[in-house]
Formats: sequence, C-alpha cells, structure tokens
Amino acid sequence: MKAIRTCSGCGVPLGVSRNMRWNGNGTITQVRDPAHRLIFFESDNLDRMWKALSEALGVTEEHVWELVIASKSRATRAFLHRTLPWYVNLAARLVGYRALMSAIEAQGLVMGYGKITLGGQYPRRGRPERVTVFIEDPYSLPLFCGDFKGAAEVLERRWASLTYQALDERRHQIDVTVSDEKLEEEYFHVQDGPPRREGDLAYTPCPECGAPRELVRFSWDLSRGIIRDTESGRRLAFFGTAALRAVFDELRHELGVRVTPTVIDAERRNTLGAMGVEEARSGFEGLRVRAAIRGLGLLTALSLSPERMEAVVANPALPEYLVGLALGIFELATGRKGESSWELVDGGDLRIEVIPAS
Repeated sequence: MKAIRTCSGCGVPLGVSRNMRWNGNGTITQVRDPAHRLIFFESDNLDRMWKALSEALGVTEEHVWELVIASKSRATRAFLHRTLPWYVNLAARLVGYRALMSAIEAQGLVMGYGKITLGGQYPRRGRPERVTVFIEDPYSLPLFCGDFKGAAEVLERRWASLTYQALDERRHQIDVTVSDEKLEEEYFHVQDGPPRREGDLAYTPCPECGAPRELVRFSWDLSRGIIRDTESGRRLAFFGTAALRAVFDELRHELGVRVTPTVIDAERRNTLGAMGVEEARSGFEGLRVRAAIRGLGLLTALSLSPERMEAVVANPALPEYLVGLALGIFELATGRKGESSWELVDGGDLRIEVIPAS
C-alpha cells in the first residue's frame, strides 16, 4: 500500500506527504479538501482529559464518553459526506465492508490511530445490520468509536448505535448496529470554520517528498499505527479540528462553563510533561515553528519575562489548547506558575496574557 510506504529521505509516510499540506499560516490541510483542517498533536492526553472532566464536574466517565462519541460521530458524518467518493457506498453495498478495510487500515496506521481490522458484518452481503471492528492501541477509544459510528451512518444513511469492550490492555472490540431509521440530509452538514488569514512561515522541504524537514523529530511505527515524538517520547496523532471543536462545544453545552478551565489545565499539564525547559525558552521563532508544525496556528507576536507573557496567534485551531500551552511554557521558562486571560479579537486572532499566579 502506497500510503504506508515511507520517504527514503525523511522517513515520513507518503500517505502524509502526498495528502497533507503544511501552510505558511500555521495550518495543516488536506490536499484534496483544503477546507478540512487538522492538528498534529499529543494524543495520550485526550483520554486523561475525559477522566479529568468527569472528576472535576462530578459526572461519570461513561457519560463523558457518550458525549464525546456522539459529537465526534456528527463531525465524522459531515466530513465523510463531503469527501467520500460516490462509488464507495456502492462498493460497500455490493461486496461488503471488507473491500474497504485495507484503505481504512492504512489510513489509521499513517494518522496514528492504531491498528484497525474488520471482525465481520452480518449479513455478509447487502445492507448490514451489524458490523464489528477491532482496534489495537487506539489513539483515543471514544474518539475512534465516534469515527466508526459516523462512518457507518454515512455509508448506510441510517442511524447507528454501538457497544465497545476491552479484550485486553491493548485491544478493543467495537460493534455497530444499524437501525432502520433513515438519516435526513440535514444530519450530514456542519458549519465551516472562520476564514483563515494568510501567513509568512516557510518550512524547509524534504528534497525527496516535500514534507517539512521539521517532521524528522517524529517516528512512525506503521505496524501498530503509532507516531511518537522522538525527543519527548509522547504519542501523537492527526485530528480534524472541526471534530475536536464539536466535542468541546458539546461538552461545554452539556456540562457547563467549567469544561473550559479543565481543558486548559489538562493541556498545561501535558505541556509540562512533553516540553523541555530549553524548548520553552527557544523564543519567538522556536515556539512559532513548534505551534505551526502541529497545525495549532501562527504565532505572530510574543514577549516573555518572569513577570508576564503575551502572545498573539492567528488562525488558532483550539483556543483552550493554546492557552494551556502558553501556561505550560510560562511555567517551564520562568519556574513560576501562571494564571491566564485570553480573548478572540476581530479577525479571529487569539490574544493570551499570562502573569504569575497570585
């Protein structure tokens, strides 16, 4: 499979270098669908975040997972409805889901989602009532469940429900049951994000595949679908920003305003574990590249002292993540815990201020 072949020059899978574009405005987009924006980010923190939210807000982790699965499936439905070729639905109907799984498995390995395999479908031909998949080393189990549910709903144009169970520490079984109730057209659309500003960031391209040379610090284990930062050892994956935005919006709608500070603090903790002091002190250019290579946005202004940090980010992907990142950088660089204030100003820029905590 070409998607999981790697570049001889930088080691990046060709499925990444050929299908994704790192833009000068701090965004990552898909070549065939420039409206679809992604971030390339540490994934280990996500399931820890769902747990932190359940503890902070006094709800069960199962309830948080239900909200995550539901909102992720809606975003996946909208994305696939816009991008899935018409003949894929026909192929699934004629020869079953197994014909599609090689492409899905390759995509999961390249994107850092884990190893995906089809367990089977019932009945084996025609319109299925139940489909089973196995996921080994998932990047986030509830997010993957949302992906699978949304994909089934797009292919079948009917509502689906799912169950999941752990088979061991690494492997999980997910069963999707498709109902007879049809999905109307309105359930396949999602609002586009705000317009993006232009940027002036330039990457050094790999002469072999064209991917940014800055990606050499990451390693792909394509037998397991795991991507790691070789410096921190942290696991990463690619996420659609619209999908994560939908998840956070749903959590805030259902669980209240305390979701935002909980997400910010979770990302602050993640930054403290994933970033070194020297990197936090690398200044405007170093931090600008770090944020942009992950698709988080374009750092356009930065001042940092022991008494104050001020930053402006154009095209911010997820403001909560960026505020938590700023807090972690301030703490690493100054040795002092900070407190933040932030706002989205005209044009969509994110302005962040961090001062020592009182």
